[in-house]
Amino acid sequence: MSERRPTPPLVALRAFDAAARLGSFREAAEELGVTPGAVSRHIKALEMRLGLRLFDRFNRSVVLTADGRRLAQGVADAFERLEAALDAVRPGRSRQLRISALPSLAGKWLSPRLHRFSEENPDLDLIVFAEDRLADLSNGEADVALRYGEGPYPGQAARRLMSERLIPVCAPSFLTGRRLNRPADLLDAVLIHETWHDMPYADRMGWKAWFESAGVDDPRLRQLRGPHFSHSHLALEAALSGRGVALTSAPLAADDLREGRLIQPVDHALTNNLAYWAVVLPERADEPKLRRFLSWIEAEAHREA
Repeated sequence: MSERRPTPPLVALRAFDAAARLGSFREAAEELGVTPGAVSRHIKALEMRLGLRLFDRFNRSVVLTADGRRLAQGVADAFERLEAALDAVRPGRSRQLRISALPSLAGKWLSPRLHRFSEENPDLDLIVFAEDRLADLSNGEADVALRYGEGPYPGQAARRLMSERLIPVCAPSFLTGRRLNRPADLLDAVLIHETWHDMPYADRMGWKAWFESAGVDDPRLRQLRGPHFSHSHLALEAALSGRGVALTSAPLAADDLREGRLIQPVDHALTNNLAYWAVVLPERADEPKLRRFLSWIEAEAHREA
């Protein structure tokens, strides 16, 4: 085994990391609880040790050099991994199972079912993060992420849970006095939209795509009206309140359809190659708590198929 080269003092690397993020020795000193002079000395010593200039210094700020930028990324990644390693051995952390999911999936599908997993696994404390952004599993933000997209996810172990099917749904009361039997009939109804503008496959997700897949050719498709919502669960709430017909993911509407709170007025679904996935780091896929969760959520998803 080759001998490991001495690493610069951790205090100097911490000072460098703070100054690189904040662009100021003074602000770095405030974050670390030391004097600006101490930060300056640590970074100067680090520069001398490496034989590199890491910052261009100005009156009120500092700017990373090209070498400094390369080092800053590596140091930031190293500190994130160190924090994740420390978290993994802190008391109580092994009992936690942290799950990241889109708000709509977390609220409409995962949460109503999660009690079954808890009953089968009372030794685990579940923490669910409902968020739009993708959690970074590599730095320990979550143990498992439930994602929506085309897949695959390079560098991660992903299990396909449910294929996507977009269906129209409305409250039973909305049909009172209305005849909505054929796809084209929905053009006369209030349509509830979800906003997909930030997704690369948005053009495959909306009402226009649904009507076209049903063979509807009508001038009104060029300008479909109705309220827009940024999340599926908000669109579903609008449908539940009788405000119109929502086009939504069949898995997310499954419980409301099963219990009669929603109905599907027209039997046509828009299908595509999108799906819901469970994603973990490959090196953690064999951890007992992750194996248990992945087996459970796959079984739950198959019940919806």
